[in-house]
Amino acid sequence: MEIRKLQYSGKGTFVLSLPKKWLEKYGIEKGDKFGIVEMENGLYITPRFNETHDRTATIGVTDYVSKELIARYTYGYNHVIIKGPISSSERTVIKDTIGELLGYDIIEESEDKIVITDLLNPAQLNTFKTLRREFFLASLMHSDAVSAMVNHDIELARDVIRRDSEVNKLYFFTVRQLRTALQDTRVADSIGVNSLESMDIRVVSKAIEEIGDHAAAIAKVVLQLAPLDDGALIGRIQDFSTLAEEITKNALRAFLETDKECGGCVLRKKDEFYAIKDRLDEHVLSSAHAIHLRNVLENIKGIGEKGIEVAQLAYKP
Repeated sequence: MEIRKLQYSGKGTFVLSLPKKWLEKYGIEKGDKFGIVEMENGLYITPRFNETHDRTATIGVTDYVSKELIARYTYGYNHVIIKGPISSSERTVIKDTIGELLGYDIIEESEDKIVITDLLNPAQLNTFKTLRREFFLASLMHSDAVSAMVNHDIELARDVIRRDSEVNKLYFFTVRQLRTALQDTRVADSIGVNSLESMDIRVVSKAIEEIGDHAAAIAKVVLQLAPLDDGALIGRIQDFSTLAEEITKNALRAFLETDKECGGCVLRKKDEFYAIKDRLDEHVLSSAHAIHLRNVLENIKGIGEKGIEVAQLAYKP
């Protein structure tokens, strides 16, 4: 850290000098423009505030190419070049991964190279709107997965599984937005977040993504499950699912609106939620589908727990 004294140069103008090593490091010259942004903990000054910075990465094809690609995406790289040779199976993995990265698209492809570029500016979408959209998709997956189980609707179950990639796409995009915003305050202003909020938003977005995972897991059980004929048990599982859905919806509202009372209401349902789960565990033991139904109950429980995690973040100073 450098400590510099603000100096008065006359006629109501104040001047702040910059260390020479900074000028040389960032190539700052006389007449260059600076952006000044007011933040919660002070002022942020940045040179060449009207420039955009393209970032390009070149990676090879390995067993971890999918994770490498996701990492470049979430760290804000605008262009990724994948160099091969690239086998058919590896090409499929790469394209499946790109399908979950909002804005990424292939602009050039050959036997030994794939060039990917970002067609969407992270600053174009409000993060809280993205969060609400992610939750809407994950919550709908949850209700549809349980509906598919009740009605033994195999096609609906398969559709729920397919939709999981859409929730993943919004999660990865949110991570990309937040990491970009931490590096560029202009992006933070555009997407409506500040640095203090970023960590909580990341946690909430991940919780929503995991709600989608639990819903997809329920749908996968449906593909293995025979039609259920115990109406009383089905009704109790539906009630448990409805409670989990209520918990997650109220938890997100509590977080977005910083509604501590709503958050407290969610947290007070925690003991009741677990007690219902314990009673259902005992009930399904006598079912011919005990193993599969226990799996369903565990995933519904997981959904409710994600809501409880989110509700705790409503308590902000």
